[in-house]
Amino acid sequence: MTTIGLVLSAGGTSGAAHHAGVLAALEEATGWDARSADLMVGTSAGASTAATLRAGLSATDHAAYYNKTPLSAAGQAISDRVTTRLDLPENPPPPTNRRPANPTLLVRGIFGRGRPRPVVSLTGVLHEGTVDGSALAARVSESHPEPWPDAATWICAVNLRSGQRVVFGRDDISADLGPAVQASSAIPGYFEPTVINGQRYVDGGVHSTTNASLVAGLGFDLVIISSSMTAVAQESSWPGGPLGRAWHSRTLRREVEAIRASGTPVLVFQPTADDLAVRETSNLATHNSAAVCSAARISTLAHLAHPRSATGRTLLENHSS
Repeated sequence: MTTIGLVLSAGGTSGAAHHAGVLAALEEATGWDARSADLMVGTSAGASTAATLRAGLSATDHAAYYNKTPLSAAGQAISDRVTTRLDLPENPPPPTNRRPANPTLLVRGIFGRGRPRPVVSLTGVLHEGTVDGSALAARVSESHPEPWPDAATWICAVNLRSGQRVVFGRDDISADLGPAVQASSAIPGYFEPTVINGQRYVDGGVHSTTNASLVAGLGFDLVIISSSMTAVAQESSWPGGPLGRAWHSRTLRREVEAIRASGTPVLVFQPTADDLAVRETSNLATHNSAAVCSAARISTLAHLAHPRSATGRTLLENHSS
């Protein structure tokens, strides 16, 4: 049996809609059910998607949710378990304390060893967010009542004290799925840090929007990456495009190179010009979710039809047969 790792990136509401379109297209074109992934690595929006996939919500139902079309009976039953409202303010309450969250992260970013992580440094100088993210944890726990999925599921966050990435579900840290997803989604300067076992955590996208390096060398037959905050090569240059998108795209390219260096094929699905055309400046925008999901489906189908995707597509089709 073909073994498949699935990586789901950060990206807010737009990211979740992007993942829905990508995964629905994969199932449509190859028959592969994302719920069967041998490992899911989720960051922020990708952590929420991984949680609902592990709860049993199909890729088709994910897309139906964002397209506001009827879910399957099984999908509706899962959706009905979620009763906690999620109201994310466009303008969060102003902080009562404007002190930087952890200025030492800036010092470590400048003088530390290893590859620079400028977003980690920026997180240290931002004030702490003011939006309570506990509704995220509650919604995940309602959809997935068990403490953690039986199948391998890694949820990425960053320890605000050390600036180091932590991987719930892999590292020796006790946490239920709901709080882990809340921690992974705690956007610096917007959400309050998530406290788990006395440690404060923020969004795993601070380290990497994809954290795809985690699957390098694990011996999968195929790795699938759905990346919402990067873009195809012609849309990820700087200057000419956003610096953040260029940086995240460069990080992803390095991660993909590391995976392929171990002999594992990789399918990467990320925004094209058409995908970007329906995006808003804020990744938390909700009114365009259907357009984002639809564009991701179309670009994914086009990607799968290209000869460079032949190996990955064949592996998926064989896995599903």
